[in-house]
Amino acid sequence: MSDPLFGVIASALNLIPSDFGGGCPVPKANVLAWLIRHFNIRATCEIGVYRGRSLFPQAIAHKVATGGMAYGVDPYSPYAAMEYDNIELAERIGAHTRATDWEAMYDRVIELRGAFDLDRHCTVVRQASADAAIEFARQGLRFGLVHIDGNHDTAPVMKDVELYLPLLEPDGFVVMDDASWGSVKPAVAAVAARAVPIIEVPDSLAGDYAVFRLGPDDPGHESLREVLRGYAFAVE
Repeated sequence: MSDPLFGVIASALNLIPSDFGGGCPVPKANVLAWLIRHFNIRATCEIGVYRGRSLFPQAIAHKVATGGMAYGVDPYSPYAAMEYDNIELAERIGAHTRATDWEAMYDRVIELRGAFDLDRHCTVVRQASADAAIEFARQGLRFGLVHIDGNHDTAPVMKDVELYLPLLEPDGFVVMDDASWGSVKPAVAAVAARAVPIIEVPDSLAGDYAVFRLGPDDPGHESLREVLRGYAFAVE
């Protein structure tokens, strides 16, 4: 793609590895960034930063296009990262979580924020998502986009939906990561009951996520879906 914004994002993601614990393919990063730029979203929130592959594209879009802020919420704690509901992956998740140096990962994210010159457009909140939601509500913050990519067990992801949907602007977007996971599907259904489905990307290579928008459906959403499909399934 020739879009300069996407070029900046691709260059940044070249410096951030993906691994078993998390990652964001370039097409998904482009979808997030395009939404921010196209709808002039001034504040976005990411639950589950990990290495920052989906947070930094949001911050770059704010720097380039909106002047806004991307808030990333992650406690960087092995306790918070442990997951049990996905039986097939639980043992591997546990081993990866115990082997990860969470302090070093947090330090690297802060280092990259400076290297990408994003200090004015990216805030990393090192808290549990529930605690951060309370503070955001106290501050009166509202987000145009929330990316829910924290703990994927059913209870915590349902809690994230419960706490963060009220923090969205009336026409804001919700992006649900790993929407095909059995443990995440109840939360996806809860969002679908309150928001308009825009696109679902079930291909794990393209990201495995779903995008929803608050407010009523309207004919304009079909053209939005068409644009986002083009970016979501673009060949890297």
